[in-house]
Amino acid sequence: MLNILLSASTIMLIVWIVFIVVSAIIELETQDLITIWFTLGAVVALIACLLKANIIIQFALFLAVSAIAIICTRPLAKKMQAKEIIKTNSDRIVGMIAIVTKDISPETIGEVKVESRYWRAIPQENEVYAIGEKVLIKAISGTKVIVSDTEPKEEITL
Repeated sequence: MLNILLSASTIMLIVWIVFIVVSAIIELETQDLITIWFTLGAVVALIACLLKANIIIQFALFLAVSAIAIICTRPLAKKMQAKEIIKTNSDRIVGMIAIVTKDISPETIGEVKVESRYWRAIPQENEVYAIGEKVLIKAISGTKVIVSDTEPKEEITL
């Protein structure tokens, strides 16, 4: 049997400290403002625990402070995180029109020219593109661009 019995107050002290450390580590790793509010609530609950408050009061304070922190700061946090991504590298060519410089087919990696640069190209669908055709750059996959028709092809119906 254990010589030292832990009181409920000591257990709650350990619980709040562990909660603070774990939630702070999660916040530092993600940096998405997910657990910071709960860390703040746990700090308040820890202070209440040190002041010998009842366990129910500790949990009530934890929930109240966390909820208030979320309500007050979440809209501001979302606004700060919702910054427009400015395309500065190769991804800026997605959506541009390119000229085929080497034939493209499902079996052959072709080539296109866009903004004075040449890119290896593959078709998005099972399409074939000849030299001189205009294609739309849909995506970049590794060192190749994925291309498609610039306009939908008309289907012939009988």
